[in-house]
Amino acid sequence: MTSKQDRTREQMEEEMRQFRRVFATVRLLKAEEIQGGKKSGKPCYAQWRRSRPCENCVARQALESGGQKTKLEYLGKELYEITASCVVVDGQTCVLELSRKMDHSILLDPENSGRLISNITDERERRYRDPLTGAYNRAYYDENFRTRTMTAGVAMLDLDDLKFSSDVYGSDAGSTVLETAAGTIRRGLTEKDRLIRFDGGKLLLLLPDIRQEQLSPRLEQIRLQLQAASVPGYSRIRMSASIGGVWIDDESVDDAVQHAERLMHYARLQKNTVITERQPEPYAVLPVHHRQSVLIVDDSAMNRALLAQMLNSQFDTAEAACGEDCLRLLEQNPTGISIVLLDIHMTGIDGFTVLEAMSQRGMLEDIPVIMISSEDNVDTVRRAFDLGASDYISRPFDAKVVYQRVTNTIRMYAKQRRLSAMVADQVSEKEKRSQMMIGILSRVVERRNGETSTHVQHIRTLTGMLLDHLAQKTGRYPLTQEMRRTISMASVLHDIGKMEIGEHVLNSPEPRTPEEEEAMRQHTLLGARMLEELDAYRDEDFVRVAYQICRWHHERYDGSGYPDQLKGEQIPIAAQVVGLADAYETLITGGGSQPPVPHAAAVQMLCTAEAGVFNPLLLDCLQEIEAEIDTAMRREPEGL
Repeated sequence: MTSKQDRTREQMEEEMRQFRRVFATVRLLKAEEIQGGKKSGKPCYAQWRRSRPCENCVARQALESGGQKTKLEYLGKELYEITASCVVVDGQTCVLELSRKMDHSILLDPENSGRLISNITDERERRYRDPLTGAYNRAYYDENFRTRTMTAGVAMLDLDDLKFSSDVYGSDAGSTVLETAAGTIRRGLTEKDRLIRFDGGKLLLLLPDIRQEQLSPRLEQIRLQLQAASVPGYSRIRMSASIGGVWIDDESVDDAVQHAERLMHYARLQKNTVITERQPEPYAVLPVHHRQSVLIVDDSAMNRALLAQMLNSQFDTAEAACGEDCLRLLEQNPTGISIVLLDIHMTGIDGFTVLEAMSQRGMLEDIPVIMISSEDNVDTVRRAFDLGASDYISRPFDAKVVYQRVTNTIRMYAKQRRLSAMVADQVSEKEKRSQMMIGILSRVVERRNGETSTHVQHIRTLTGMLLDHLAQKTGRYPLTQEMRRTISMASVLHDIGKMEIGEHVLNSPEPRTPEEEEAMRQHTLLGARMLEELDAYRDEDFVRVAYQICRWHHERYDGSGYPDQLKGEQIPIAAQVVGLADAYETLITGGGSQPPVPHAAAVQMLCTAEAGVFNPLLLDCLQEIEAEIDTAMRREPEGL
């Protein structure tokens, strides 16, 4: 049609006269008239009776690419073909835009017109949608917003510890976290809002209809919604996000995105935090640098100033005048403080109380505390160390001693974190290999037993969810994190004894006879015997727990189960939980001649003892996480 060869104005006008014989609209646009550029006079989109820039402007795309772009677009009820071509007229780069109304009666038969439009829409969705999250993708941003000016709120969100979740629980966990976060945010968006997967775990949010004073509360609401959301299938993961936001008034979107991203990086230093330009800091502000930060807590302004003077050359310092402010600042900046210098005797709550509170909240695992006091008696020092203090400094202060002790303590904690990370990586790798071996074995068992490919994974997932909730609900059982992990892994072997059951009993299409049913019940004893014969591993926790599960997962709380008619707490808690998980999964998938029942009906049958009698405390847990369980069971199974 046209090329970028330089034309004179007269040549261009002659070409346009020829085009008007075919096209309803023919116009030549200067670069400054096209959206995204510096506007003068009427913007280009006014031609199409729009009050705002087109979402997919071919004129802008043609200008940026130096080529030609075409699109089909509805204007009211009419379908138009719009073609834009970059041209040079008298040395000036312009865009020639041609449009014509598509005549349905000529171009498309009634049968295929709808299909064409549907295909166009579907292709646009595929091009601009991120397949994992359902949000728009980076290409959508680059083509529709990057060069535009807008009045809008612009926010960049980074999901905290996303890589950690992937490393510990597998890549599927990271994907699930990202998918869940995007879904949580999208549910609260308006039709004009845009959520874009910008880069990896970063999400870009464009809010065109928001006022400046609404931005901070809106982003805070999103932060809280993410924090409250559950990750299906991963009950141990808790989401949070670091968010940076800016509000712009007819300003560059790309500049705003870069600014929001910088604020997001500042928020990441604190985690689970929103930072906007207008947001005041409620307490002392920790400087955003790469230097280590020291929080000085003392009710004496002179003492705080003295310590700050000793440390300012090498450290960033923040101050708190009382224990209450100290704890508030620590809650707001859990990762922004490297060490605390804590005075013992203060008005309000004293240093010992602050230290106890930090210990109870798990802060001492990441933030060391050096106690400071004019007292140096043995009992005071001993109490400080008993409560978790890393060091103790007595007044009057020696600047070199203070500096060296702060430095040494920070280095010690940094080394400890590196060692812990190394150990965690090693444990994660070993656990991954163990899960792989158990996963292979469980698939063999499923194929042999004629069970669905999801049965074993559903049992494991549900077992983990019930155990986690039970541990939160009561301290009656010794359910450490390691024990819960062991029980969940061992649960995949609950039916291993079926490997020794004859094929004619196991997978017969006919109802079992009483003799066959009794033979089927023997799988509990057969599985236990198989594990008991593992002489080399008999005393290992995993084998011991797997034995309990295999033998007693069909026992019932009222003594009506098999094989030993155990009752109540005679049944090991591992077997109780797996037994409930197995009963639930059997109900929702169907077992034997019984058809599957819906999730709600299955829960009702279990809680009313229609499907066996179970521990009332476990049934409370089942009901309390009922919605989470339903969601988890609907998902594709995660890899073992």
